[in-house]
Amino acid sequence: MTRFWFTPQALLLLALIPYTANARADDKPAAKPRVALATFAELEKRLGDADLRILDARSKADYDKGHITGAVWVDVRAAEKLAGKPGGLVDKAAWEAWIAPLGISPKTETFVYDGRRQLEAARVWWLLSYLGVERVGLVDGNFPLWNQEKHPVTTDVPKIDPKPFHVEFQAEKHATRDDVLAAISAKSAVVVDARTEGEYSGKSKLARKGGHIPNACRLEWSNLVGTDGRFLAEPALRAKLSEAGIEDRAGSTAITHCQGGGRSSVDAFVLERLGFKTRNYYLGWSDWGNAENTPVEVDRSSKSK
Repeated sequence: MTRFWFTPQALLLLALIPYTANARADDKPAAKPRVALATFAELEKRLGDADLRILDARSKADYDKGHITGAVWVDVRAAEKLAGKPGGLVDKAAWEAWIAPLGISPKTETFVYDGRRQLEAARVWWLLSYLGVERVGLVDGNFPLWNQEKHPVTTDVPKIDPKPFHVEFQAEKHATRDDVLAAISAKSAVVVDARTEGEYSGKSKLARKGGHIPNACRLEWSNLVGTDGRFLAEPALRAKLSEAGIEDRAGSTAITHCQGGGRSSVDAFVLERLGFKTRNYYLGWSDWGNAENTPVEVDRSSKSK
């Protein structure tokens, strides 16, 4: 019978193998946290927190009538106008001027709410993420519900000193027309259309061309969030993905779009919460539907509800 002899040094190395394996497992980087969604209870506990910024994405008139205590008004219409200008999404100086009055830094934990089922709040969420704010999320529920449930409301306007903000565009969060063309050619991402069935089919035409991007899955934004601004529970959201024909695989890349950035931001938020890598084709059909050489499909029935 063959015998094996080990030196003391070899025996020590063998004894360390389990420890080394465990150390490597423990040293794996933690999974990236999901984009934040704050409940009313969680937010109310933190009112007055100096490290937290709450943004109100409603109209200035609605804000002045009453808002969440400590909330700062954010000019959504100015942001929408700027983003829609030719070259607006890469106008660094203009975005730095827009964001400075909010008094935030790239590290400021920020939550946004609105009164329109997340439509305006999600737009601000995406734009802030794109500009380089690292920790920005949404409030799960709109202001009318907050007020109805008797959470703290005030007309006092907090005194916020403008803060210079060095914009760093996060290119991986945005998709251009060329990016979409490349993605559908290489089949490297699922294109998710947040518009209505009429827009998707081409019956409702809001650009020179009607219809949808070839093979795009329709996941209408309004079917993901209730009238009270609260998102559907995760199982229900995943069921919506299945109905839309979207393969639910963690880490998959999705490119969302609508007509002009707002509805697609709601879809992007939901998909990111569910583990997708998302890019927002912010200019959406206002760009694709008016371009000369973009492929379009018309009258294909939608799978989404």
